[in-house]
Amino acid sequence: MKALIATCFESNEERASFVYDACIKKNLDAVLLTSDFSHMRKTKRESIPEHFNALHARPYHKNLSVKRMYSHYRFAKDLFVRIEEEDPDLIWLMAPANSLIKEAEAYKKKHPEKKLIIDIIDMWPESLPMDISKDVFPLSLWRNIRRKHIGCADLLVSECDLYQNILRKEFQGKIKTIRWARKGSSIETPCKADDDSLVLVYIGSINNIIDTERIAKLISSINRPVVLHVIGEGENTSSFIKQLGEVCEVIYHGPIRDEEKKKAIFELCHSGINIYKEGLYIGLTVKCIDYFQHGLPIINNIKGDTSDLVERYQAGINVDENNSIDEEKLIQMRKNNQNIYALFDENLSYDVFEKECMDLIEEVMQ
Repeated sequence: MKALIATCFESNEERASFVYDACIKKNLDAVLLTSDFSHMRKTKRESIPEHFNALHARPYHKNLSVKRMYSHYRFAKDLFVRIEEEDPDLIWLMAPANSLIKEAEAYKKKHPEKKLIIDIIDMWPESLPMDISKDVFPLSLWRNIRRKHIGCADLLVSECDLYQNILRKEFQGKIKTIRWARKGSSIETPCKADDDSLVLVYIGSINNIIDTERIAKLISSINRPVVLHVIGEGENTSSFIKQLGEVCEVIYHGPIRDEEKKKAIFELCHSGINIYKEGLYIGLTVKCIDYFQHGLPIINNIKGDTSDLVERYQAGINVDENNSIDEEKLIQMRKNNQNIYALFDENLSYDVFEKECMDLIEEVMQ
């Protein structure tokens, strides 16, 4: 028996590799497919992770453009040519791009005996920072592609519970939440920060869905000096650093892949920032997994899964437009953070992901 796991975005590759591991443990031969194009940097990738095979993706430069839509369309076509060649028994397909779902339906009509799991990593257009109430191109196209073709799956996976509010209106079969995860268990990360100041950290993509203005407003409300460590990169890096540099000290580290270096920075911090623009349909962010794994409470405005976990485990502060930050509460949460480690180990660890994934594979392949 053979499984094929596919994504067109490098940001999904860690999750895809976890699915690959679960397939191997279930005694399936497995193939990993990804793209040779960095959708974040808008350049051809110089290296591809171990075990992955890269398919060519047409380059583009703007996130909302005809060229991007064509790039995704061609990648989807090429992917299913490769899938025909590989002839897997199980396909685990990560979407977006929504064009992958359309091609998956055509494939399933030809090969109804093949098992298809569609893993909804993001909701296009619901998760995008724009007015999705308008029935405008290309938002309407992306939404309708998913709605029209998603019924081809034997089973849906969603990366958070929140997505199921919409998906259950579009898909009549079983939907299972399998959240993002990190290798290993929680990492003991003692706090070395001076409590005379509040030391925050932001990790992840620095793009147009981050509410920099709201972060600046929250920092301005704090009654002690603030230091902000920034780990990551993106198209808005310069403006992000400049705007926040007006209200606090910013230390920019760039992207960091080395876990020990990342841990060393987290040891200097009291709390992680998880603030996004209002109106986005996001349930759980990958950056929160990093924060929770290292025992950091978060400053959060994301509804759904994240706010529920924060409340249940007392793992930070949920804020809205009217809240300021209780810095003393955050500092105490950071010092007494065993509940945050429990949050990670019980919900976001690799072991949890692997078990849920293996159970799902066994169910679908029966």
